[in-house]
Amino acid sequence: MKLEQLEKDHIYHIYNRGNNSEDVFRSKDNYEYFLKLIDKYLASYATVYAYCLLKNHYHLIVKVEKEGKEVTQKISNLINAYTKAYNKSYNRTGSLFENRFKRKKITDEEYLKKSIIYVHTNSQHHNIVEDFRKYPFSSYSNYFNDRAENYIIDLFDNKENFEYCHMNKFEIKEKDLQGFKNLEGLNIKDTFYQYIQDLQDTITSKLEEIDGKAKFREDLWKRPEGGGGRTRVIENGNVFEKGGVNISGVHGALPKAMQSYFNVGEVDFFACGLSLVLHPKNPMVPTVHANWRYFEMYDKNGKIVDSWFGGGQDLTPYYLFDEDARHFHQVCKDSCDKHHPDFYTIYKKKCDEYFYNAHRGEGRGVGGLFFDYCKASDMMSMQNWYDFVTEVGDNFLNAYTPIVEKRKNLPYTQEQRDWQEIRRGRYVEFNLVHDKGTLFGLKTNGRIESILMSLPPHVQWRYDCHPKDGSEEARLLEILTNPIDWV
Repeated sequence: MKLEQLEKDHIYHIYNRGNNSEDVFRSKDNYEYFLKLIDKYLASYATVYAYCLLKNHYHLIVKVEKEGKEVTQKISNLINAYTKAYNKSYNRTGSLFENRFKRKKITDEEYLKKSIIYVHTNSQHHNIVEDFRKYPFSSYSNYFNDRAENYIIDLFDNKENFEYCHMNKFEIKEKDLQGFKNLEGLNIKDTFYQYIQDLQDTITSKLEEIDGKAKFREDLWKRPEGGGGRTRVIENGNVFEKGGVNISGVHGALPKAMQSYFNVGEVDFFACGLSLVLHPKNPMVPTVHANWRYFEMYDKNGKIVDSWFGGGQDLTPYYLFDEDARHFHQVCKDSCDKHHPDFYTIYKKKCDEYFYNAHRGEGRGVGGLFFDYCKASDMMSMQNWYDFVTEVGDNFLNAYTPIVEKRKNLPYTQEQRDWQEIRRGRYVEFNLVHDKGTLFGLKTNGRIESILMSLPPHVQWRYDCHPKDGSEEARLLEILTNPIDWV
């Protein structure tokens, strides 16, 4: 999800909460340590006009005094330092707060006054105390001692009027706060759908830059039963012979065929995701596939009864450069290790098992990651899963584009091009015979052109084709038959 950049000399309401609304402050020491970190990291970069810390979230009103990127980094350092200490104290691992802090630019003095009152009275609003003036972890009392911020007192005329406006709450209404996000609920569906829209823009822009010739053609489509998508296809470029980077968000009654598949009755569903496949022209450049998706099911009252994340990314070379496979897998592992030490091992194995042409007895490529049915548990909240999936998505370009840049101008022969097209046939076989995503799209009346955009434009099926012993082609088949550990 795109968030506006902090700008120097502007004032912002900054706020965030614990993952899945979990508590982030358990003791007095936690609150006090967080306040010390505010002084440590922000004192030279921003002026803090107001703050309030509550059990599962915090609010800050700050004026940005240095370059916005510097202040953003300092806030990130603050959160990382607090999380590290908190995890050590409570013997836990992983992220503590939601992935990105929220911010709203404060555009005029009237809005600023209402925002400060909102922050200071937040403890009473959440029924933590009967009188917000007695809450120890807000900045309200600072305005009645030598730490008072003169600009804010002058804004209210004097301290007496400052207190009066707080006591009367200045008739603050939700609309006065220009859409501050509700910290009580977590809307994974909308947040993730916005994320994949932004990611599609990022990926297609970079791929057009690498290709240097072809541009993505965009088609917007609607699904009669509900929802639609945005398909982007690139063809006949300098680098990419064909590729698609598609997003969709579909909803409605779950079709009968999928009810049987999921072993459920009549339910409604929502599914969204980004799916991409790139078929380069040069056989020295591998094909790549990736997708990141989210699914919800609802009962007759519209209540969520099940939800999960899925996705992954995998590499399909035609001529194997070991360093390329190691690079791709290292980026996958680095993304996984930030969230759980076992994720890479588990999801690398699942990838080898899933992208496997059982009728051929060989893998589709050299693998990567594959994960599905990632649901909330004692170990991982849905926010934790969101952070993991978006981490993988954010690093896709880091995994693939250095390989493309290194191999796209290598020479090749017609025989090598023929081998590429023969191997593409195996790619087609997997997608049409085994792939669950293709099945889901067809069973839910998805857009056929978008579903089948993964198929390459030129393919060969030669009868009883086998490479020469000791050749690079034979070496590739040996690896595909016996997957190895790349990192």
